[in-house]
Formats: sequence, C-alpha cells, structure tokens
Amino acid sequence: MKLSVVVPAFNEARRILPSLDRIFSYLDAQGLEYEVLVVDDGSGDATVSVVQERFGSRPQLRIDSYRPNRGKGYAVRRGALQAKGEWVLVTDADLSTPIEEFPKLAHALERGFDLAIGSRALPGSQVHRRQSLLRDRAGKLFNRWVRWATGLPFADTQCGFKLFVRERLAPVWETLVVDRFAFDVELLAVALALGRRVAEVPVVWANVPDSTVSLWRGLEAYLEVWRIRKRIRAMRAVAVSAPETTTPPTLR
Repeated sequence: MKLSVVVPAFNEARRILPSLDRIFSYLDAQGLEYEVLVVDDGSGDATVSVVQERFGSRPQLRIDSYRPNRGKGYAVRRGALQAKGEWVLVTDADLSTPIEEFPKLAHALERGFDLAIGSRALPGSQVHRRQSLLRDRAGKLFNRWVRWATGLPFADTQCGFKLFVRERLAPVWETLVVDRFAFDVELLAVALALGRRVAEVPVVWANVPDSTVSLWRGLEAYLEVWRIRKRIRAMRAVAVSAPETTTPPTLR
C-alpha cells in the first residue's frame, strides 16, 4: 500500500523544512512506500526553493507550484487529484497535528471508512497550545453556523489533518468548487451526500503562531457555507436513491 502525503503551502519558507524533516523521518521509520507532494499555492517567498534545496534529492518528493494564489481549498484539491497512493493524507505545513497521529486515522480506514478527519473538539482530543481567545470563539461560532446551515454532525470540520481512500474520494474531489477556507465543509457535505463513510477521530493539536488565515477570510467563509448549503440541498433533491445521512461514528 502506497501513501501520498499532500502538504499545501503558502509562504511557508520559514517553517516548512522542520515539518518535512519530521514527515520524512517518520515515514522512513515506518517502512512505508510513500510520496510527499508539496503544493505551493502561489507563494511570494522562497518556499519552493528552500524545499528543493533541502529535499530535492529525495525520490519521494514532488513539488507542484503555480501562480497566482488560489486558496488552500484549491491547493488541497489539486494535490488530492494528483496523488498516486492508495491512501492520501492531507496535513498542514506547520504540522499543528503531528505526523505521529497518522495511525489513529489509518485505524479508521482499516475499519472500512472512506475518509477520516482529525478533530480538536472530541473527548480524547488533546489541545496543547490553544489559539487566542478571539480565534477560539470565532472557530466555535463558525462550527455552529456550519452545523445549522448544512446539517453536518461533526464537532470540528476545520482541522487540517485528513486521511482518505483515493479511489473512493476521487469522485468527491472532482465535484468540489470551493477554493478557500470553507473547502473542508464542502468536502464533508459532498462526501456524505454521495454515500461515503466518514469518521471523526480525536487527535493531538497545537496552535502554531503566525497563522496564514486571517479573520477576514474566516468571515468570507460564512458566505461560502451558505452556497454549500444550497448546493447540497440541490444534490439531495436529485439523488433520490442516495442513502440517508446519519451521525457518523466517533472513534476513541
């Protein structure tokens, strides 16, 4: 089984190298066949050059770089569709969830789930360094909005640590259109609408300073969620034979 690790990056020259060091070291130690795909989302700094300089000799490394900046959702979707592994792990460039949490999500796929998402908001989740009070409250408010607008039952849709079966999720990724902050919501809503099995898994998470997501971008996400709501309703209206969405199991 080959694993693809997709790392979306935007202006990450200062902190991506330690993260990639940790990813390569961990996967080498596990004896896995793998690739690491860094998707550079139109960075204006030296992200691509520092990665090439440090890791360019590694056969497992692939870099996809383009301009202009399109948004994290676009970068993740692009990476997911280019990935060659049977399983695909998406992780943030700052490794706010350690790569060592991979087995928790892998266990869910081994049990038959198509997609496993890391969660910071379940019993068993460990948040070692919290966000600022403002960001924390903004995140909770956004999650309430997501649950009301879309009916998604998840406690945390925005954690950047996700693992999925490529073949099962390919039709989902191909239909997604949200390029920025709310892409996670669209991914989950469409996956459930298409009958995919999704598990929410408690993970370790630590806030990393200098987030590249502004609060203003977060506000834009509210409008994106409303568009997702309308799209999912339309999908459900035409997919008469689609199975009913139920609350997905939580793995502890």
